[in-house]
Amino acid sequence: MIAGIVMMSSVLAPVPDVSGQELVRAIGSLRDAGYERVKTTDVSGRGRVVVLRRSWKVCAQRPAAGAAPVRERVELAVVKVGESCPVGAPEQVRPGLMPNLQGKSVRVARRSLPGRTTVRINDATGRNRIVFWDTAWRVCTQTPAAAARLEGPVSLGVVKYGESCP
Repeated sequence: MIAGIVMMSSVLAPVPDVSGQELVRAIGSLRDAGYERVKTTDVSGRGRVVVLRRSWKVCAQRPAAGAAPVRERVELAVVKVGESCPVGAPEQVRPGLMPNLQGKSVRVARRSLPGRTTVRINDATGRNRIVFWDTAWRVCTQTPAAAARLEGPVSLGVVKYGESCP
């Protein structure tokens, strides 16, 4: 408090546990508790943008339930309703080494690589389809292999979600 003014950054409020809730309800609970800054991230590996909040559920949150400053941003890890939440911690990126991109969307794969990396995307079915919607395709094969030294261009063999890798 400075001269009778409460510093908002130091005001603590209970953070509700919103894990497992539909996103609309979770955001409502957080706002009711005083948390206005909420960020959502698709943790399915597809890198989709959250548009219709009723179609998403919360897998995890940061900060966890407890008390936190009300000016703090709450981050929600979400997946579409009907999808399973990922188990375990995300893979740690190791500088200079190729990450494991298999099963990830083309969007997530591109974002996992250094900015100046040349990425070649190929339809793994051999039908030479064009990858237009990068969240609708997933990685089946990659060169270089995961954990190999990342030098030169990267090649990804991809299929549409719902298709099997050849």
